[in-house]
Amino acid sequence: MPRSKTRTARVQKGPAAKRRVPGNVTTTEPSIQRVSCAPGSFRAWLDSLPPPPSSYSLGQDLAWDAPWIDVTLSVELPFWLLVDNTTLPVNLGGHEFEISLHGELFELQIGQISDAKQSAVYRGPFKQREKLSADIRRLLSKRPKPTAQWRKCKTVLRIRSRCNEDVWKKRISGDKPWGPSVNLYLVELCRAHIPIVNGLIRGYRLATYDRFAFEVAPWDVPFWYVERGGQSALVGVVPYRGWDHMPMILGGQDSRPRFYRLIKPDRLSESVAASATPGELELLGAINFMERGNYSDAVRRVTTAIEVIVEAVTGHLLEQQQGQTATAKFLKNTRADFPRRLAKYEELSARALPKSLEEQLLKTRMLRHRIVHGGYRITPAERNEIQRCIDMGRWTFNWFENNPARSKVREQRIASRSIGREMAYGIFRAEITPAGMVVRSCLTSDEPKETPAVTD
Repeated sequence: MPRSKTRTARVQKGPAAKRRVPGNVTTTEPSIQRVSCAPGSFRAWLDSLPPPPSSYSLGQDLAWDAPWIDVTLSVELPFWLLVDNTTLPVNLGGHEFEISLHGELFELQIGQISDAKQSAVYRGPFKQREKLSADIRRLLSKRPKPTAQWRKCKTVLRIRSRCNEDVWKKRISGDKPWGPSVNLYLVELCRAHIPIVNGLIRGYRLATYDRFAFEVAPWDVPFWYVERGGQSALVGVVPYRGWDHMPMILGGQDSRPRFYRLIKPDRLSESVAASATPGELELLGAINFMERGNYSDAVRRVTTAIEVIVEAVTGHLLEQQQGQTATAKFLKNTRADFPRRLAKYEELSARALPKSLEEQLLKTRMLRHRIVHGGYRITPAERNEIQRCIDMGRWTFNWFENNPARSKVREQRIASRSIGREMAYGIFRAEITPAGMVVRSCLTSDEPKETPAVTD
């Protein structure tokens, strides 16, 4: 891609810009304002902004008592469901959701191809150019033909649901940009439908034993469309998946934007040759599964990580004090007795695991037992509890490893390593009720009411 003479950086979501989206309809998407990186220009732009409000909380600008309206949520799976197009019900939480399956749809992107869907203007059946809407044809006429790219979609699901009318009106209004409350509401609305999607996938897998289908997490289905009355709004449920470029931060004396880096090449070269602590790769897996929304595997991995390091450090101390034969015998006899291994480590090391870590470790191991032996399935509503399992599991791992240098790697720069995470999770909560989906705010006293739905 050719570079302009003046370096520019995407640093600000500017006024809403109209563009075409699936269904040949106009909606609003955040445009990206390009700000020159010439010395002082970015600082001047910052200084030109108005002062922030005296107070604000997410959700206070939404009319929570607005009536419900019917909407359709559309999402593409990362695989095909090998079945003819059909519509069927999925019952969850006492409510029946209607889902239609589509295997014939295409996506049209114009200009630079965007993994984050920012250049997608249409999703539907393939159409010849003259059959596309007038707006899309006008957009195509302004660009060379090679910039228009068709992509065949895998199976697309469309779920009939509902949404707060005030949220929808604010989202599709082209008069001004929608606020963060609107985006967060729609993110929670879409994410709350993942268990419904998995209900369908589960039935398909049980009936077919398809080797390639799997129950999805937010990472697997990061982009949704909320549709109503011929209009459509793109919603990304995983911020990291919405990046088409590496993130930029302000740095240096002139506050110029620069690409964020976690490590320098020479340090990476050294790390490639390093060895992991026993159980450390399992801990890394747990942290990653947590961010991908695969909470059950996150719990399993963090528990395994702690069990592996306890075996390693206990065996090391025992071998030092009693020799290899006694160590091998003890580890064999305690293969299924973790508490005994923990007690032996505390005896040999003269260290006692802090009470808070011990109590949380017991809870996490019990939850792992429910998952592995009872088939328990963790729901998105339990995310905060699972995050506690992973965080305290990491601290427990640090305690057993007893290596300040490695602990420093894990515990420093947590804020900067959290760029791309969903940091607002839990402010709005979605729940499936017999009447349908409900999204509530945990920061305001306003509650959505069961007002009659406004149909299309």
